[in-house]
Amino acid sequence: MKIRHSMLPKLAQCPKYQPKEGPVGPAAERGTRIDRAVRLALQGDRTELEALAPEDKAPAEWAVQLFLSYKMTGELETREEFLAMHTPGMSHVGTADVLCESIGWVADLKTGAVRDYYHQILAYCLAVMERHFLQDFVGHVVYADERKVVSYRVSYAEAKRQIELLLAEVRDPNAQPRACDYCDWCQRKDSCPAVVRPVEEGLAVVQGSASLAEIKDRLLADPETLGKFLTQWKAVEKEIADAASDRIKELLEAGEDVPGWRISKAKGSEYFDTEGILYAAKEKNAPLDGLIEVMGGKLGGEKYRAWCASLGHEPLTAHVRTGKETTRLLQDRKKQKALKE
Repeated sequence: MKIRHSMLPKLAQCPKYQPKEGPVGPAAERGTRIDRAVRLALQGDRTELEALAPEDKAPAEWAVQLFLSYKMTGELETREEFLAMHTPGMSHVGTADVLCESIGWVADLKTGAVRDYYHQILAYCLAVMERHFLQDFVGHVVYADERKVVSYRVSYAEAKRQIELLLAEVRDPNAQPRACDYCDWCQRKDSCPAVVRPVEEGLAVVQGSASLAEIKDRLLADPETLGKFLTQWKAVEKEIADAASDRIKELLEAGEDVPGWRISKAKGSEYFDTEGILYAAKEKNAPLDGLIEVMGGKLGGEKYRAWCASLGHEPLTAHVRTGKETTRLLQDRKKQKALKE
């Protein structure tokens, strides 16, 4: 398997990761459109940026302005033919998005959710340092949708060490797979022991118990037992229960009988779209504040900022509101890995 630069963040989580074959999805296609539009705009050609849908144009415009501010007195290179990244130890030639050699940074533009792209940007930094005999460099991961930048200043020695360690683990025939955030994108998922074994253990965990109280007592006995069970049960829920639920729904909708299950359908909720809202507002000359209030009275931060960007407006700090802090239970892959070692 040829190791591509874009695979490095995934391989850092699981050395046995192998991308699924087939065409890329809508999210990847959107990312490619925005990436190209931003690079062309930085070259002076805004044609593709102006042609983007409003929800794509706003993050793209934000990225353009960010890169222009980051260049300071330097020059930006966004032409693909000059962005080739020859990272030591890798046969694949990567392609960065923006390079500013005179100031000392390279950047990769990302759309969608914030993920850890440390090893990919590290490989780009190493490629530039190797080419120009530099001892340190800066890498920026720019998340356009989230209006966020994560920056790393790395030395040549540290970048080389980190990339060599990662490549060595990937090429080690004895390396073991690890369940991670990229399992759904992996070709090996269905037969991967890191995915299959927790499902098997989760299905077997309650066998031999005489009562619910006994099951609970056993599971709640200590944090390690509790954490292991919940990890296993989440795997069962995601890989087996959700699929079983979808299949039962398909069978019932096709008219087949599934003992113990039936379908309940509810009528779709009535709503009015932009046409109806505008008509009523104009017909009765509705006050703007009342219209906003009846529609919920608030707008999520991301949508509001995107809307403001489309208007050429910067949100005022005084207008920012923050909701109550929420608590979510998340799986910590690193701690789970440590428990297995």
